[in-house]
Amino acid sequence: MIHRTILLGSAGILALALTAPTTALAQEAAPQAAPEAVADTPPAEIVVTAQKSSERISKAPIAVSVVAQGLLDRQGLTTGEQLATTVPSLKLSQNGFAIRGIGSNNGFSGYSTVATQIDGIYNPFSAALSMAVFDVASIEVLRGPQGTVYGRNATAGVVNINTADPGRNLGGSASVQYGRFNDIRAQAAIDLPIADTFGIRIAAFHQINDGYGPQFKTDRFDKTDLSAVRVTAKWDITPTLSWRVSGAYGENNSTVPAVYLRNYTYYPNADLKAGTFGQGVIVPSDAVNPGLDLVTNNRQAVKSYDVRSKMVWRASGALTLTWLAGYSELKNNGVTATSGVFSQEYINQRMQTWSHELDVNYESGPIKLVAGAYISEDKQPSGQRLLHAGNTAPAPFNSVYNIFGAKVAGTGNQISTISAVDVVNTYSGTGSRSKALFGQATLKPVAGLRINLGLRSTWDKVFSREQQLVCQGDTVTRANISSTTCPTFALAYTDDSNRPAAKFSKVNWKVGFDADITPDVIGYASVSTGYRGGGLQASTNPAAFRQYAPETVTNYEAGLRANLLNNRLFVGLTAYQMDYRDLQVSTIIVDPVQGPIAVTTNAAKARIRGLELETTFRPTSADRFSGYISLMDAKFRSFANTPDGLLYADTMYNIFAPLLGYAPINAATTDNTGKRLPNAPTFSARASYGHTFTFASGAKITPAVDFYYQTHSYATAQNIAQGLIDGYTKTDLNLQFDEASGHAYVNLFVNNLEDRRIPTLVTPVWSSTTASYAPPRTYGIRIGFKY
Repeated sequence: MIHRTILLGSAGILALALTAPTTALAQEAAPQAAPEAVADTPPAEIVVTAQKSSERISKAPIAVSVVAQGLLDRQGLTTGEQLATTVPSLKLSQNGFAIRGIGSNNGFSGYSTVATQIDGIYNPFSAALSMAVFDVASIEVLRGPQGTVYGRNATAGVVNINTADPGRNLGGSASVQYGRFNDIRAQAAIDLPIADTFGIRIAAFHQINDGYGPQFKTDRFDKTDLSAVRVTAKWDITPTLSWRVSGAYGENNSTVPAVYLRNYTYYPNADLKAGTFGQGVIVPSDAVNPGLDLVTNNRQAVKSYDVRSKMVWRASGALTLTWLAGYSELKNNGVTATSGVFSQEYINQRMQTWSHELDVNYESGPIKLVAGAYISEDKQPSGQRLLHAGNTAPAPFNSVYNIFGAKVAGTGNQISTISAVDVVNTYSGTGSRSKALFGQATLKPVAGLRINLGLRSTWDKVFSREQQLVCQGDTVTRANISSTTCPTFALAYTDDSNRPAAKFSKVNWKVGFDADITPDVIGYASVSTGYRGGGLQASTNPAAFRQYAPETVTNYEAGLRANLLNNRLFVGLTAYQMDYRDLQVSTIIVDPVQGPIAVTTNAAKARIRGLELETTFRPTSADRFSGYISLMDAKFRSFANTPDGLLYADTMYNIFAPLLGYAPINAATTDNTGKRLPNAPTFSARASYGHTFTFASGAKITPAVDFYYQTHSYATAQNIAQGLIDGYTKTDLNLQFDEASGHAYVNLFVNNLEDRRIPTLVTPVWSSTTASYAPPRTYGIRIGFKY
């Protein structure tokens, strides 16, 4: 039924967009940019490089959206993580972004289904998304499998963050902001033209605030402390040869998000001797997670170093060669998560990645070709992870913990927690290596028709070279940590330092066409395939969870792109269906030694189909409408015999319960066939409107409103009530004053006007559901200038 609804509704939505649009905020200019001087002057159309060549967005036969720096400033977005919801179906997962309900929730060796690129160079580390995003030229978000024109293949999409180039004239800009929670942000950039053919741009960013979470024995939770600096140089060596190189350094010394109870469950009819649950009762809650007040360290400590190079040689009017090379290193020496029950921290961990990509662009007459070769490697050559894994139990099962020494003893129907194990991972080469050859050709057999053919071959290796030591809980500290020896006694030890690599390979393809329906409207359709390599997991896991297979997708897509009313109205309509096989999903199993652990498994089949409408409308030089609508039906078509995330007992319970004459509780399985994919709301939309009032003096004042809405979704594949995420709205208000010369501005803002508690990560287990939240209502003032 929903399939017919989407297809029938597409025509109606397009007609509505062509007559009374309400549009895609994803393609707007920065708010401080002056509007067109006169009403008859058409705004410039956005140019994208999504297919490795410059083209107008209204002529791009691909689902791509663009986010400008102005949107980031207006909504106070300063990290990659905060880009979620700025374009259709873009969300966060535990290992990067998610698009159209597909995200990554597995460990290090599994790269993200959404490839994050900075200046066209792939960065595999999810920790990089917590670093500052600043001085951006544009952010392009491509939806659907990518690979026939990109170095790193991705089944769900690509997020390409393009930083600003050096300007040709001496100039710069700066701003300072003060807001709620003593939030102070300062950023500046300066262009230094050394010669006619050589220029440098220096940009810096710093943000600190007091945090909006609770404070106990540590710094306040949800506290921000970000710093970054970037130096970019561009040299036109000859009229046909240019070289752009940038170096960046960043620090994240923020504190981790606070973890709250969304609800907890108790079982009034449980039979402990028989090991049965009976019907559970779900109790809503908004308290901090039990034990959070006992946490003594919540500070992140991440440093990043990046060097990126792009050399372009225009060999002839038809042929261009581009060499992209990059190196990134992250050093992590802090806490990445702590809930009061568990914590994860890194000790001198290093993560390194490098890549090289050679692209060839050829266009002559009826032929356009993009081809390339790619190689990359990411690894953790050294460092350690310390995981304090505690267990929880609901009432009345928690009575077992209370007898044997609960860490937090629940009273009444509340949960209890207990220390379980400390897991030490010592890295010596965990990571992956990828090689690829790819190409895409566009043929123009007749005027107004283009045929697109793409092919890619990928070869992947995955390494899991580490030692894993499991010790008695709450005994290992940063001071006494060892790769082989526990302070008391070892529960398990595995040395995978010489574990063989796993190898995967795949050939993917794309076939499509686009045609000029009118001079201002194109239509397109395509079929493409995508692939994501498999991965390795700890060899101490149960045998079935030590490795997982690659996932593959076939994407069917059709759309319209229209640029109407003399460039004042853009409409992008996309219908798609993505059929996944062996979809990689995260689930919880109960390990005999470690207790509940997250593992990656392969779902048999999943199908995502939907409709996306984006539009921008500038009816006058003073008015700006933008927005998007996304309809999505994302379900597992086959996903049987998966671990049940609720009806199991923690390892510590099964150790102690028999001593009291109670039955141990073994893990159960469930069938998730027909269930909705996690974090995939059926409907989401964003709308924006701004109007500029111009005074006789030339000064301008621009009020603007941004509004976002999404329907409910689920946190897990089981679609359980405990993991239900209610639909919500978020409204941001902005008022900007630009003085007559355009060199200075003052901006007032209120974000999250509703003061909603918007969950960013929701995790249900057998006893309770926890969550962390985005900032509450914030407000403040920003003052800036440019020259």
